[in-house]
Amino acid sequence: MEHFACRNQLCFLRKWLTGYYRLWHFRVSGEGNATQIAEALRRYSERSFFVREALFHLFSLTHVMDRATPEMLKLVVLGMRNHPSNLPVQLAASACVFNLTKQDLAAGMPVRLLADVTHLLLQAMEHFPNHQQLQKNCLLSLCSDRILQDVPFNRFEAAKLVMQWLCNHEDQNMQRMAVAIISILAAKLSTEQTAQLGAELFIVRQLLQIVKQKTNQNLVDTTLKFTLSALWNLTDESPTTCRHFIENQGLELFMKVLESFPSESSIQQKVLGLLNNIAEVRELHSELMLKNFIDHINKLLHSVEVEVSYFAAGIIAHLISRGEETWTLSSSLRNTLVEQLHSAILKWPTPECEMVAYRSFNPFFPLLGCFSTPGVQLWAVWAMQHVCSKNPARYCSMLIEEGGLRQLYHIKENGDTDPDVQRIVNAILDSLEKYIVRHGKPPPYKKPSATKPN
Repeated sequence: MEHFACRNQLCFLRKWLTGYYRLWHFRVSGEGNATQIAEALRRYSERSFFVREALFHLFSLTHVMDRATPEMLKLVVLGMRNHPSNLPVQLAASACVFNLTKQDLAAGMPVRLLADVTHLLLQAMEHFPNHQQLQKNCLLSLCSDRILQDVPFNRFEAAKLVMQWLCNHEDQNMQRMAVAIISILAAKLSTEQTAQLGAELFIVRQLLQIVKQKTNQNLVDTTLKFTLSALWNLTDESPTTCRHFIENQGLELFMKVLESFPSESSIQQKVLGLLNNIAEVRELHSELMLKNFIDHINKLLHSVEVEVSYFAAGIIAHLISRGEETWTLSSSLRNTLVEQLHSAILKWPTPECEMVAYRSFNPFFPLLGCFSTPGVQLWAVWAMQHVCSKNPARYCSMLIEEGGLRQLYHIKENGDTDPDVQRIVNAILDSLEKYIVRHGKPPPYKKPSATKPN
């Protein structure tokens, strides 16, 4: 095949030789319109120079798109796949991916195609970790609800790559996107993966640094909110990450956050949610036995915002649950907290929507046996009823599989059970029995093995 330049167009020349005759067949493609660009990408997919030029012109043509074009995205994927180590191709391709999938356009793309694209974007980030514009292009494309929520890809590796970028760059706009991506990815990881990711000390340290920076600036913005959410998700059922948080003065910093933004309920909710995760780790209870900390949490227990009061109550419930022998502050303070915990829970209105998501009910089960402190039991069963009533498909099945029925029946049949606890337990059991009638009883719960990163 021969090829030549003609007024900035790539001309494809097919030549057949039959005996003494020559037959010439032309098909023209170039940067003039999308059809010509597609033809260039299709026919010259192995030639990096032509792929780069075609992608450059495609980027210019796709700044404004009113409909999804999967066939064009497939050609971009082809170019990325054929030239993984060619920086100019990857740079132009990643920019085209953003144009072709931004906003609502991603919804019109097949999931399988988006999975291929996402894999190639992550591969490009890995190959060119120090090229800032390429990293930006990839982050812009990854920061998509459609991709982060619906598309299958290696979220563990993605979180590590984004976290590495965050540690090496200070671009404020990109920082916001990076922490948003991490906060969403962390919620999608398995417990084992979250623990493995959070075990990297630099990750916790970097996120805490962002929180400190925003707090010192007295600035509540989306970056702060996403960073708090990321830390909340990373510490969920991850004792190692919780310890890293404490060892890096996270508790002192979060106390400062609460004091700096006393009227920001969304900030309070995220801070208290993370501190709940810390309080679930019994080995760290001694770190939380600070008078000023307990007093501040007790104050938030009486917040008019049920989401804030709920998480404050959870911290108190976990700290009280181990009994008087492990309580190192005054017994009168503990007695006051026990009484106020119970009364505060009874005042909560029913939330309109699901205000929290749980990976499992395991952190609640130790609280169910606290018959001497019914406020502790009351918080645990209130939480169970809340999520089971708002999302029965997920939580009723989870509670049955994890052995919650046996524990709830034990509370129901115990003569020492507090009437308020009994009432909620009966409501949960009623919901579970209705679920079993409709769906059948799930098999006994078996803890899934750790998902190994690819």
